[in-house]
Amino acid sequence: MVLANAEIQDPVERRRFRRYTVDQPAQLRLTGGDRSGRLSDLSETGARFETASPPIEGVSGLLVWRDQEQRCTVIWASEGRCGIRFDRPIPKRVVDESVLITPGKPSSDANFGKIPFDQKRSALRRR
Repeated sequence: MVLANAEIQDPVERRRFRRYTVDQPAQLRLTGGDRSGRLSDLSETGARFETASPPIEGVSGLLVWRDQEQRCTVIWASEGRCGIRFDRPIPKRVVDESVLITPGKPSSDANFGKIPFDQKRSALRRR
């Protein structure tokens, strides 16, 4: 079957930079008033900002967190959050410094040496 005048695209990820999960207090400074909230993910080109009253798509402002201030534009908004695109990419170093590591939280790396071969988890609990 041939589709006339139709463009077929693969659902390819559009992001060029990896997003990192963060949990940082932040503020979005806008002409109409500031919004306090938290960054929940961050990349070199943008962020997700969680706030009780997100601004509408297309609004420009200044995203402030830690010692950073970045000019940005809201590119999408939904209940309780919005997507932010930075006017200029931020250095990878800034992203790395913003990633929050919770003290006492177990590492995501499993210790496979402690997993007995060919035994079910329920059998291990009965020991």
